Amino acid sequence: MFLPERASAADRGRGSAERSGGPTESSPAAACLLLAAAAASSLASPQHLSDAFIGERSRVRLFMLRWYARYEVQLLKLTYRLIHGPLMYSRLTRRLIWLTMGRFMEQRAIVGENLTLDDARDFIMSLPDDSDIAVGPCRCRVGHRACDHPVETDIVILTGAPVWLRLFPRDYRVIDKREALDIVERCADMGMVQSLFRHMYFRGSANYFVICNCCRCGCLPVMGYRVFKGDGYRFLPPRKTARVREELCRGCGTCVDVCPFGERRLSGGRAAVDDCQGCGVCSRFCPYGAVDMVPGPRFSETIPKAGS
Repeated sequence: MFLPERASAADRGRGSAERSGGPTESSPAAACLLLAAAAASSLASPQHLSDAFIGERSRVRLFMLRWYARYEVQLLKLTYRLIHGPLMYSRLTRRLIWLTMGRFMEQRAIVGENLTLDDARDFIMSLPDDSDIAVGPCRCRVGHRACDHPVETDIVILTGAPVWLRLFPRDYRVIDKREALDIVERCADMGMVQSLFRHMYFRGSANYFVICNCCRCGCLPVMGYRVFKGDGYRFLPPRKTARVREELCRGCGTCVDVCPFGERRLSGGRAAVDDCQGCGVCSRFCPYGAVDMVPGPRFSETIPKAGS
């Protein structure tokens, strides 16, 4: 059961995050220093970081979220160029990029978990009625412009909504739960993955801020997983995983084709599951109903309340 915490009144208005009294983001250099300090602290002793860095309504965390939002497209554009550039041909340079940039971003700064469509619906319906939900253009697709999937699929929630609405009022608009459900359902019909992202993830903190609808050709986290998996790239362990019903499987290979993470294969004329990431796309598109989503490593885990 998803239990996102209610946003405070100070976080619900579009401009509330800007009035938090924290550091201003007029100095990118200062923001870089702050992020570097957080990264160094996390590598040293993440279990002892104070809530000043990771609390749901921490001024420092909200400042870093605003800074990330402001430069997100540029960061994703750079990441896309790196992933598709010649530096990835060398194991040494790929490892260096992972250690200096990728590991902190993926394991602490922006941490994702993949949901089945049913779980995405449950999460949206459990959001507080008095907190904003907004939709805008997918930042990955805006950055690289190399994907033909729909663009207006970025659903910002909880503390993320006022930040993106404030910074990008022409790009993001407030929606209700019904429209959010319609968006994820249309995206799921196109084989896209519903991924829930947290900001500044330490000691199981929630800090949910966006639901992304990801595809294999346009989503940087999905691309990053395929490139850096051998170096340690991981989403949070899935709540559900795919299981093949061998008596129904005909070895058509549909699941191999639709898996965004490259974790399906054929073995002995039947489908096989490798390191399932829990999105349920293969189950949704199997023409013979041969794939079930069953409890995964975190199925019984209660999602921590925001700020915990």
